[in-house]
Amino acid sequence: MLIFKKRTKEDVKSKKKFFGKGKKADGKKRQLGVTVTFNDGETVTLLNPSGKATKYAAELRDGKRYTNDGKVKVDRNGQEMPLTAEQKAYRSAYIQALSDSAKAYNAAKAKGGDK
Repeated sequence: MLIFKKRTKEDVKSKKKFFGKGKKADGKKRQLGVTVTFNDGETVTLLNPSGKATKYAAELRDGKRYTNDGKVKVDRNGQEMPLTAEQKAYRSAYIQALSDSAKAYNAAKAKGGDK
């Protein structure tokens, strides 16, 4: 059973940006999310949409689930957790939706739609 803790800004001890391997077109590192450490010592990695898509692409490629930190998820018996058909469909649809959104944005920008 999952128990969620209510957190506030006062509970945050530190934040550290989480970068991927690739670089953006302008040469800067691609930020995928933030690793947050709380006063009680718990650390959580929060992904932005680009980081989530990168994680989903790796999961689809490898056929297994990963945590936001990039470690393989395991069940109670220590076995790696494979992706179900529903999870594969959700992940591929998420990646396709981001791609469609980017294409629509770029098409509107090319037509002068953001003036």
